[in-house]
Amino acid sequence: MFDVFVSVLNLTLIDLPGMTKVPVGDQPPDIEIQIRSMLMEFITRENCLILAISPANSDLANSDALKIAKEVDPQGMLSVDVVLFLQIQIYHKHNSSSGHRKSFMGTKMGL
Repeated sequence: MFDVFVSVLNLTLIDLPGMTKVPVGDQPPDIEIQIRSMLMEFITRENCLILAISPANSDLANSDALKIAKEVDPQGMLSVDVVLFLQIQIYHKHNSSSGHRKSFMGTKMGL
């Protein structure tokens, strides 16, 4: 009989809000500063893994998530960049008149 020792990491997932640029409704005028402060409080911890999530239909060069992750983790050792392709489809050049579509679902692409 064998003794089995399993080492399991205890992980906590904290879903932080996305960056807000313009206050909406009853949000305070400094909402962008408040959210950035809260984000930095969590993601600057040495035991934090950053999931920088960006929608695929936006320009990644303008992604706040990627920008902040790179500020905190310039070498990318503790960051995972996630691009969400939520049913984003493109029309093939040659078949656009027939409505033929190509879906990116499940496709891995480099950043």
